[in-house]
Amino acid sequence: MFKTKSYIFNLVYSLFTLLAYNSIFLKKVYEITASGLFTCGAAICAFLLLNAACLLLFHPKTVKPLSISLLMLNTLTFYFMYTYNTEVDKIMLLNVLKTDVYEVHDLLSLKLAAFIIVLGLIPSFLIYKTQIIFSSYKIRGISLLLSVLIIASIILGGYSAAKPFLKNHKNIKYSLIPVNYIGAIISVAKVKLKRKPPLIKISDDAVLKPYWNNGKKNLIVFVMGETARAANFSLNGYHRPTNRPLEKHGKELIYFHDFTACGTSTAVSLPCVFSNSNRKSFKTGSEEYTENVLDILNHAGYKVLWRENNTGCYNVCDRIEVEVPCREKHCLDEVMLQSFEEKVQKHNKNTFVVLHQRGSHGPAYHEHYPESSELYTPVCTTQSLGECSQESLINVYDNSIHYTSAFLSMIIEKLQNLSKEYNTVLIYASDHGESLGEDGRFLHAAPYDTAPAYQKDIPFFVWMPDDTAQALNIDTNCLKNKIRNPYSHDNIYHSVLGLSGIETSTYDAEADIFSSCQKRANN
Repeated sequence: MFKTKSYIFNLVYSLFTLLAYNSIFLKKVYEITASGLFTCGAAICAFLLLNAACLLLFHPKTVKPLSISLLMLNTLTFYFMYTYNTEVDKIMLLNVLKTDVYEVHDLLSLKLAAFIIVLGLIPSFLIYKTQIIFSSYKIRGISLLLSVLIIASIILGGYSAAKPFLKNHKNIKYSLIPVNYIGAIISVAKVKLKRKPPLIKISDDAVLKPYWNNGKKNLIVFVMGETARAANFSLNGYHRPTNRPLEKHGKELIYFHDFTACGTSTAVSLPCVFSNSNRKSFKTGSEEYTENVLDILNHAGYKVLWRENNTGCYNVCDRIEVEVPCREKHCLDEVMLQSFEEKVQKHNKNTFVVLHQRGSHGPAYHEHYPESSELYTPVCTTQSLGECSQESLINVYDNSIHYTSAFLSMIIEKLQNLSKEYNTVLIYASDHGESLGEDGRFLHAAPYDTAPAYQKDIPFFVWMPDDTAQALNIDTNCLKNKIRNPYSHDNIYHSVLGLSGIETSTYDAEADIFSSCQKRANN
């Protein structure tokens, strides 16, 4: 049994937290300022801030359970920050909360176990074996005051440098452990514990006014892609033929080259895609109590179906039919096409189908495509992406994109089989992009304002055969002249409504990608 006074324990604990878990924070401070003196000042301030927190939070009955719990959380946070060069904020935590058991399995590794043992379990055992003798409240109060005064003097002494740094680099807090995840926990708790209002309806005035007169019903398939970035689509100019399976459908396929995501994570982007709010006005969590475009389609008379092969619909599909054809660890996306034609024909009405892909979800990219799509080797097969060569990481990712292209081609072939009965359309959009080691970053979910373009620039295309375009009075040549125009997830809500023939007060024709290339008899 070790024995120490509480103020010494707090100082050692704070120093260990700074040195063991915050190398990334200090490195970023230095990279931003290029000043060793400023970085030392930031380190001292962080150390004293941690010491002040210990003085406030650690009491005889809380010190051991709380300090050990924080050590374990610090270790897990640091591991993922170190391994994937990610920052931790509210959005990242929301993604973590939506992670299923199979995704957790993908993230487990011997490296993680080593981090937990060395940085978590060993220091936790030492704390458990230490007798901590607490000082009087007077001494603790003086220590707290001294910490605050020293922090203030350092900031004021270097105010000319500290002010622009704090103003222009607010996201640096997402790299400071445990400030980042404690702040994220508080923010998420506010969202989750906030009293939910009654369901906000936006579909009450929605009316279906078919503007096509060829006697067919509409069949629109919307593929919600996963983690596909535009930079690796050959349709977008990428040097590898990652979209080769779609080449045979190229005449009827219109790819838009400047399309951006609403967020850098599924937790934000997916509900935002179907919301009538744009990126700037969308509030994460509002999808739990607000109708979306699927509710409007359903209310107006469309059969709306959601087929899932990912981690869920994030409340978007709460009021429509949902099918989950795969209950195993990993199924290829084509599992969602089982009995597809029979399902559509059974309802015999205007139909809107969402297929939510597993797509290119990392870090286990290699598990999401069949052998037939492994065109590029060697491939990265470890969850610790930083241990892979850049070549193997790009190879495995490109293989996953190739399979997505094959999957989309399968859908088109099924739609072609149904074209005698339906006006068929396929819309594809990814939810967000991905970092593949550029600037040392991996995966996604970086804060939007500082996220690299790879995480925000996404593929988007529409497949529409000539007979459908003619029936819906859409000039495809006109659309092809717009493929370089800037669009985003914000346009999807209005484009789906316009294409579907639904009139509602929330529809904005200017945000509809198709409207300026479409002639209607009642326009």
